[in-house]
Amino acid sequence: MKDHGISLNQHCPCVQSDCSILGNCVLCVQNHLEHKRHIPECFQNILRPIVQGMARQMEFKTMEGRPKPGSRTKEHKDRILSESIARHRTPKKPRSVK
Repeated sequence: MKDHGISLNQHCPCVQSDCSILGNCVLCVQNHLEHKRHIPECFQNILRPIVQGMARQMEFKTMEGRPKPGSRTKEHKDRILSESIARHRTPKKPRSVK
């Protein structure tokens, strides 16, 4: 794990060991918020039982959809890392309050 000048979690619970931003909680959450495909691995263990319980009540089925280890190419990992760092370092415009 490399910190890239951003906070590094030495005890990251993510099982996606080939992720280029593993342990960088700030970059990880920013990346997941930006792409909106799924929530970070560390939040899934908290939310999974709640969502599964709700799905059972609504007669929905839940299934595992995590990427397989080793499925990310080096180019994909490098792109995720560079985009995440750029988003982190770009100042956000303040929201106007009405």
